[in-house]
Amino acid sequence: MTRDDDAPDESPPDNDTPDDITPDDRPPESGADERPPESGADERPPESDAENTNFDTLVGVLATALRVLARFLAIAGSVALAGLRIGVAYARDDGNQRRARRWLLLDGDRWTIVAVMVLGIFVGSLTLGLTNVIGVRESSFVTTMFSTIIAGLFSFIPLVIAVNQLTVSRLFGTPESLRDRIDSVHEFRLRVEELATDVRVGPTDPAAFLRLVANEMGDRAVALQSVADEAGDDRTSAELDAFAERVAAQSDRIAEEVRTPDLPVFAVLSPVMNDDYSGQFNRIRRLRARFDGTLPDAADDLLEELQSALVSLDVTRQYFKIIYLQQELAHLSRLLAYSGTAAFLTSTLVVMIYASGYPPAISETALLLLVTVSLAVAFSPLAILFAFVVRVATVVKRTSAPGAFTPKGERPSHAR
Repeated sequence: MTRDDDAPDESPPDNDTPDDITPDDRPPESGADERPPESGADERPPESDAENTNFDTLVGVLATALRVLARFLAIAGSVALAGLRIGVAYARDDGNQRRARRWLLLDGDRWTIVAVMVLGIFVGSLTLGLTNVIGVRESSFVTTMFSTIIAGLFSFIPLVIAVNQLTVSRLFGTPESLRDRIDSVHEFRLRVEELATDVRVGPTDPAAFLRLVANEMGDRAVALQSVADEAGDDRTSAELDAFAERVAAQSDRIAEEVRTPDLPVFAVLSPVMNDDYSGQFNRIRRLRARFDGTLPDAADDLLEELQSALVSLDVTRQYFKIIYLQQELAHLSRLLAYSGTAAFLTSTLVVMIYASGYPPAISETALLLLVTVSLAVAFSPLAILFAFVVRVATVVKRTSAPGAFTPKGERPSHAR
């Protein structure tokens, strides 16, 4: 049969897609790129998740640190507030105030006070310089300040001369007056030795001599306690026993504080600065006048010996005070001469450095240290004068009236 050329070719092509297969059911071609579904377009990549995790961790660490810091600050604030309250209560206590004043005026080491004052000037000026309150590159300011200091230092020359005059004034005199002075000291020593029961010759060491006088006074007080029961009525016995007990405790304290040999004169003088010997002497006079004729002879004799011991102790205190003042004033004049010379030379050096009208071409920190150290050295003579003169004046005021009188202010509250 002959093929009809016009008949269509009914065989399907190889690559044609069947009519019943939709485009959605078409399998993916091999090697073609697979596109992610559209629903995955809003999902975050793994890198964003890691960054968020790190950020959350950092925020958590910072929050924890802030909480720890807040707790620490709260605890520190509570401790500081409690310390402030304790400090205020401690400072307002009368006993602490008396001890602080006594330390400043009498017992405190003078060089500690000088060091605190000089260090305070150094730290204060250094702080002002670091905060630019004062400028060390202002040549006119620096030169004017140290020129004024140099002019003020010249006033220490007559001061040192006056102190030396006070020191040597008691050393002048004729041979006869000097002999009378030595004889009077010898007679006083003999009277003290007469009171002693187990010492024939008194010691020359000030501490040992004061201990001898205190021990003799304590022995008389103990003996008075033993005979107080024989005084007759209970009232007389009680008053004698109370007075003798107070005197015995006083003598024991003095003897204990001067037990160490070769003490400085002020260390010997300090234990007897607080006692009212005039009042005790007058107390014995009242006792003898009140119970005149009713006291046993032994008690009356012991009261009389106690009077002599109290007078001897008061005279000893006055004599040691004179020795202390002579030594302290001589020491002070020497210190003023040394510190004044150092302050003058240091201030002159600073003025010469700034003399050109311009600060030297060095760092500002070095200039600040130069000025602050020089200012502290220039202030040292005034600090020395304050520390030593305060104690000298206190000693003079505290023992200004020996004998049967106690002026107002000789025994202030901080000295008891």
